Amino acid sequence: MRADRAPLLSSPVGRALPLVLIGLLWQAASSFALIDPAFLPSPVRVGTAIYDLLSGREIRDNLFITLWRAGLGLALGSIAGIWLGLMMARSPVFRAYATPIVGGTYSLPKSALIPLFILWFGIGTTTSVCAIFLACLLPMVVNTAQGVASTPHVLVWGAEAFGTRPRAMLWRVYLPHALPDIFAGLRVALGFSFVLAISSEMIASTNGIGKLIFMYGENGAYDYMFAAIACIVVVAFVADRLLLMLTGKSLRWHESARGQ
Repeated sequence: MRADRAPLLSSPVGRALPLVLIGLLWQAASSFALIDPAFLPSPVRVGTAIYDLLSGREIRDNLFITLWRAGLGLALGSIAGIWLGLMMARSPVFRAYATPIVGGTYSLPKSALIPLFILWFGIGTTTSVCAIFLACLLPMVVNTAQGVASTPHVLVWGAEAFGTRPRAMLWRVYLPHALPDIFAGLRVALGFSFVLAISSEMIASTNGIGKLIFMYGENGAYDYMFAAIACIVVVAFVADRLLLMLTGKSLRWHESARGQ
């Protein structure tokens, strides 16, 4: 029996089954008035709202703005985070100065800094990108530094024995060994980029999916609010799957790729 169940659970139908069950329970609760449909609209109403939004340009234009902000903040944070992580792992002096700063800000909720960014940069894209940048920066720093610092000495000794120069050691030994940790940090940063993009747009923007969700909720259009949330959830899920595919192709040589 267990052998028969495993293929079903690993198939696309099996993975979608929990979502289907939740949707059916949600629809049943709404149909039998177990929940107030004014505050939690049924899946049918949400689906109708999704169709209505997709037929117009409002959701598409705001989604493009959100993706642009999330992508820019993620790219800048990842590049800076990898560089800082490499510096922390290879330079004891730099690590001594940077560790207290990274440790002190890592657990800080980045959304708490949005009001401060509003004072500095005003309402708009700059504030959102700065919040996303900071949220993506720290996991990339920590994961990169951890990946480089955990490089086995035998790999370094082997590279030195084959004549690898000290300047090339970083790119040929340390960075390839740290790639699994870097991709793990990138996946965390990807999730943070969407969270901070939505939350910053709710507070400090006049457009974007976050502002759209806030406006629908404020006006009581909860079916359209849930529709906008569903759209960004689908986009975030697709982005995460694409990143996993990229990770699997980039780490074919590593044992961690087998689980992808």
